[in-house]
Amino acid sequence: MRAATKMARPTWATRIEKLRERLNLSQTDFAQQLGVSAMAVSRWERGINEPPAKCYVVLGKMAGPAECWFYWERIGITKRDVSKML
Repeated sequence: MRAATKMARPTWATRIEKLRERLNLSQTDFAQQLGVSAMAVSRWERGINEPPAKCYVVLGKMAGPAECWFYWERIGITKRDVSKML
């Protein structure tokens, strides 16, 4: 009998769940703010699917200055790129 291997969730999945909890939002309320379904949020938090770029932008805005770069860097937006644009 083979033992089931449990895969660790990706860091981004854990961070999304912690952000939602910090904001004291249900998956449904969080999903509404992101313009997605609650099922999408559930899949993100379990690490099954990764959010699309547009959601990472919004997640960064929701996270605030202390955490925004984690989400934005997931889609390739760096502090250097933003500095160039300002």
